Amino acid sequence: MTRIRTTGACLIATFAISAAVATSASAALPEFNAPFPKPFSSTSKTSILETVGKTKVKCTADTNTGEVTGPSGGILTIRLTGCESKKFSCASPGAAPGEIVTHPLIAMLGYVSRVPKEVGLDLSNPAGALLAEFQCGNLLATIKGSAIGLITPINKLLVPPKHFALKFVQKSGIQKILNFAGGSPDFLETSLNGGPFEQTGLASTDLISFGVPAEIKA
Repeated sequence: MTRIRTTGACLIATFAISAAVATSASAALPEFNAPFPKPFSSTSKTSILETVGKTKVKCTADTNTGEVTGPSGGILTIRLTGCESKKFSCASPGAAPGEIVTHPLIAMLGYVSRVPKEVGLDLSNPAGALLAEFQCGNLLATIKGSAIGLITPINKLLVPPKHFALKFVQKSGIQKILNFAGGSPDFLETSLNGGPFEQTGLASTDLISFGVPAEIKA
């Protein structure tokens, strides 16, 4: 767990520096409205991780906490609960049975489509570092890469308790949104028991709540 905490602190420091640079410059759309930081929390019901090799992990819920640190995005940690694969409970190192906890992640806005306007949120770990590690029975899994979900609504100021919806869609291990408009492919990969990494899809719908009015301008 010491390695995880050290890695998390480094990632947060790295993102804080990049966010400060982005904030000082003229941010390009899409962007969150000021002021910053803007803490948030989110919850979902069922979440599914599935590799192209048909290994599937199903979690009954997740809870996320983080903050928007600048116009283009922020930082967060995801805690999935009730997770199992082939009837074996899954858990990250040091977590409770059934809990998969990610390393600190960064979340960045981008256009999925410019016409019509659709905005996504990309969850990743800087420098290609791992997103999460966990074990389900004799199955050891490590996940890297990133996943893009569609976030709605845009161009609408949401006053609490209204929330944003962040939806990830996948089929047979292939993410529905594989890249931002004009960008390179961007997806999750999972290594099982030290084997080669397989493309992995995430299915989940998170409801993101802020304690203050929030808007995504696009």
